[in-house]
Amino acid sequence: MNILNRCSTQSGYSVAYRSGVIAQELDGGAPRYKRRLKNAYHTVNVRWVVLEAGFQYLDAFYNVWCDNPSQPFYANLKVNGPEYKPYECSFVPDSFQLNEVEGKFFTLSAQLRVRPIVDSNLNKIIVETGNKGDLATLLNPLEKLVNKDAPKSMEGIIND
Repeated sequence: MNILNRCSTQSGYSVAYRSGVIAQELDGGAPRYKRRLKNAYHTVNVRWVVLEAGFQYLDAFYNVWCDNPSQPFYANLKVNGPEYKPYECSFVPDSFQLNEVEGKFFTLSAQLRVRPIVDSNLNKIIVETGNKGDLATLLNPLEKLVNKDAPKSMEGIIND
């Protein structure tokens, strides 16, 4: 499977999440909700600002995908969580565009259909932790390691 090696610009993508939940309107009451699809594919709008070689690579990558559109590819994105993960993707047909050429810079965009990576157990733990207090009080494990645990473990070494 091919891997899309160009990261989109930092502000260059957005995600339209699909829940797979449908609502059935009821007379005189609240709608009834039910899960119709599990792990429905999300739509990701990506944008790249690249030089000539990057434009050539992205154009070639898209054309290779067009030759065999049933073959998905991987792209490193932040979709279901704050870290980059290799998501299985396909282009939305005819969404790949050259939006702007300005000097040596090429701005391209596309829409991707992205298979979600969902960790239901982790999501439940996060929600249960959030239920106990303000979201601002949730601890970032790396922040705790760097700012509290590491300095504490270095106390005897650094001061000697």
